[in-house]
Amino acid sequence: MPIHLGFLKDPELNNESGTFEERVSLGLLSELRVWGDQMKHRHGYDGSSRQGYVSASRHGAKTSKGGKNTLGLFLCLGCLIFIPGLYRATAQSEPTPPIAPKWPAGPKPLFAARNPRPRVVITTDGEVDDRESMIRFLLYSNEFDVEALIYNSSIFHWLGRTWSGVEWINGQIEMYSRIYPNLNANADGYPTPDELRHKVYVGNITNVGEMEADSPGADKIVQLLLDDKPGPVYLDVWGGTNTIARALSIIQHQHPDQIDKVSDKAVIFIILDQDSTFRNYVEPNWPKLQVVASFQQFGVLAYGWASNMPASQRVFFERPWMEGNITVDHGSLTGAYESQNGAFRSEGDSPSFMYEIPTGLRSLENPGYGGWGGRFVPEKPGRTNVWTNAPDDGDLYKPIWRWAEDFQNDFAARAAWSVKPYRDANHPPIVNMVEPSDVRVHAHQSISLSVAGSTDPDGDRLYYSWWQYREAGSYPGEVALQNAATPTVSVTIPDGATPGETIHVIAEITDSGKPPLTRYARFVLTVVEQSKEVK
Repeated sequence: MPIHLGFLKDPELNNESGTFEERVSLGLLSELRVWGDQMKHRHGYDGSSRQGYVSASRHGAKTSKGGKNTLGLFLCLGCLIFIPGLYRATAQSEPTPPIAPKWPAGPKPLFAARNPRPRVVITTDGEVDDRESMIRFLLYSNEFDVEALIYNSSIFHWLGRTWSGVEWINGQIEMYSRIYPNLNANADGYPTPDELRHKVYVGNITNVGEMEADSPGADKIVQLLLDDKPGPVYLDVWGGTNTIARALSIIQHQHPDQIDKVSDKAVIFIILDQDSTFRNYVEPNWPKLQVVASFQQFGVLAYGWASNMPASQRVFFERPWMEGNITVDHGSLTGAYESQNGAFRSEGDSPSFMYEIPTGLRSLENPGYGGWGGRFVPEKPGRTNVWTNAPDDGDLYKPIWRWAEDFQNDFAARAAWSVKPYRDANHPPIVNMVEPSDVRVHAHQSISLSVAGSTDPDGDRLYYSWWQYREAGSYPGEVALQNAATPTVSVTIPDGATPGETIHVIAEITDSGKPPLTRYARFVLTVVEQSKEVK
């Protein structure tokens, strides 16, 4: 399949507005603008209450019985100094107690997430869309075991060519440190700023595709892939694959007895294909290594996003929405978001880790299931280790934009966590699956699936929507769903369903908060012969 690069190159790539230090300063100024509201909330001056919220529709605006007091605040800023520090990039060893594997019920998936939090490594070439993606990633860092953040080259950027340096990640961590107390008050698991600083490494950056030299980043990847900590290690590639290729080459030549272990452990998620090392080295030398390759689908969140999604979804990326929910008065980190005339600019790399966020869609179990990061099929017949873009309804970008309203609202909630205490922010529903997530059925059978007992941590009203994700299953027809707007749905298996076919049924559970937040339950129904036990 040909790769079209027109939407990848930022038209202002070599003319970015302001230095990095200036953009950071703008973010800190944004933080000061919301400082008064933080103090108001902290000292109990706000008269609003989480109680008494109502909503007229699934995505209706939440209204409160209580009013809000207005606090006037005048800030005088004498001087603002930000000095980004250079991180001394050296390979480090962090002993971690082992975590017992946790396998889901039912048949073993392709590569299940066995660790409570996915172990994630980011490699980045520092392009503007990488910097945007890193802002979103840091807001979601509590969902991951962040193992390393590694500077890396690409066909577009390397040392000496439109290179952003090896300071900007620490600059963003500095901004993260200023909102960390608020984030930590809204959700467990956020790494401390110092923990993140100790995860920053320099990989292979001297030239495009350079994988001959050792680097602290490559050495760190080797350490992670050879350790005995359970669970896959997700290697998210925002630039070229050369630092990862260097690490795999070290293992191949110095630890050949560990090749099978590493092949089972590493999962590479590639955005585009930004140097030759995947095709020339990784693919031929590591034929069992799992690779998810978003060679084109990521474009729905890249520079050409407005051309790749319907108008109903574009509203969540345009200037009014972005300024109202992300970039203005939402703290230092999102205040430094490098927008395009106020609108969304590009986050072409975000699908890599959005694929790994535990939303209930179970995308880590099989790339063909689909989720916030896209949906994938085997690239070559008969091989199940390299997966590439799959369309929904004939639209290559729909596997991502179909969730856009949900993941943008979720992003907005995280931005609000940056400046709001828990009681004034919204948090996602907690889904309760009554039946097992994998169910065996037979043709002409009627079954019930339920998420009754799902709750909302803020006491918000919940709305339900059930639907069949046809592209994710192998049964090609439609399945009748009754009571699809209630917690319990009735599913009738068609007469034409044959043994071995699968049907994916999705439950969306959305709260009435502001912004409305959605989590999911995915039930995978496998058709068996009627004479066999069904449960």
